Amino acid sequence: MTDSETTASHATISRSGNPVGPALLLIHGWAQDQRIFDKLRAEMAADFDLYSYDRRGYGASTLVADLSQEHLDVVALVQKLEAKRLTVLGFSQGARIAARFASYAPQLVHKLIICGGVMDGYVADSVDNHAIDLPHFKTLALAGELAELRRQWLLHPYCRLGMDEQAMVYLSNITEDYCGNDLTAPAGHDFSFPGNVYNQLVKQNIPTLFINGEHEAPPRLELAQRYVASSQSHHRIMIKGAGHMAVLSHAAQVADAIRAFDI
Repeated sequence: MTDSETTASHATISRSGNPVGPALLLIHGWAQDQRIFDKLRAEMAADFDLYSYDRRGYGASTLVADLSQEHLDVVALVQKLEAKRLTVLGFSQGARIAARFASYAPQLVHKLIICGGVMDGYVADSVDNHAIDLPHFKTLALAGELAELRRQWLLHPYCRLGMDEQAMVYLSNITEDYCGNDLTAPAGHDFSFPGNVYNQLVKQNIPTLFINGEHEAPPRLELAQRYVASSQSHHRIMIKGAGHMAVLSHAAQVADAIRAFDI
């Protein structure tokens, strides 16, 4: 078993788990850092060679946030790791990055796991009743109202549904270190991306697992249902009692789903 950190050109990469197990890269979401996966990593340490990192503008990363460049960050990271059989898991906004990376460099991806995520190019029919008001949070960040930003984010349904007290305390501790760097950077939330990631991935047919809590936002559940229907290579797991933060609140169940898919 190993537990080490190495510094790449763009991020601090953490490695833990079983060095002879299948490689799994974890990409965190918005207003977080790689600690969001601590409980999940503990659940999977015996079976997987685990990698995670702090995205641009988050945690220990020193790079300026730029969402449009993050799939290229993953390319550089994966090439540095030289993993021969790599599964990529993206959580929340990290799922957007994982999907972009897989569509851009499918030769580097063995399997793809989307947890509570979206994909560029997919237009949902259902109403997003959990939509994050990023312009509002950006206004708070630019005004230096970070304490209020954090307080309001922790009241959002993504942070509340399916979460017990222990999970909320853990998430609060992570959120306390969120500095809003992505919101104040010019391209921190540049959602532009060439091509239709959803359509491209459907054509590439990379085996994909969708993991959602049963209280996830309807468009994200809809995406999973339609994508999985496109091929027998894809699978979908619904975590009973969980919300958006299933990787934290229901780490054991998420780990079981990943093992069944990737071992």
